[in-house]
Amino acid sequence: MVRNIAAAIVGVIVSITLVQSIEMLSHMIYPIPEDTDFSDAERVREFMSTLPVGAILSIGVAWPIGAFGGTLVGAWIATAKPLIYAIIVGGIVLAGTVTMLILLPHPWWFTISAPLGVVVGAYLGMYIATRLRGSPAPT
Repeated sequence: MVRNIAAAIVGVIVSITLVQSIEMLSHMIYPIPEDTDFSDAERVREFMSTLPVGAILSIGVAWPIGAFGGTLVGAWIATAKPLIYAIIVGGIVLAGTVTMLILLPHPWWFTISAPLGVVVGAYLGMYIATRLRGSPAPT
């Protein structure tokens, strides 16, 4: 039981760390102007409309990678069914993704693909963890 709880916590930590690392790298490549006021919705909308596609894609890659890595680690460490960790870790990443999509305007294609990518990332993490543990593939 303790191992399973720890696995969930470690999975979430791995997930957050991966997402934050990729986002920090993205901000180094595509810096946010210092005068950007995130409390002014119109300025944020204007800023988001000027972002290069690479900046948006880097964030779109960060969330699924975070869901994948966190689920993989959590499900690999745990003794419980891997689906639990896909739901916990993937659910937390998905909640963060949806929150960011609500708070900041994004292109329509990104609004659709980002949550789908998180679900796919969590599923793949669960699937690979079952293979690493020697369990049968999840159904």
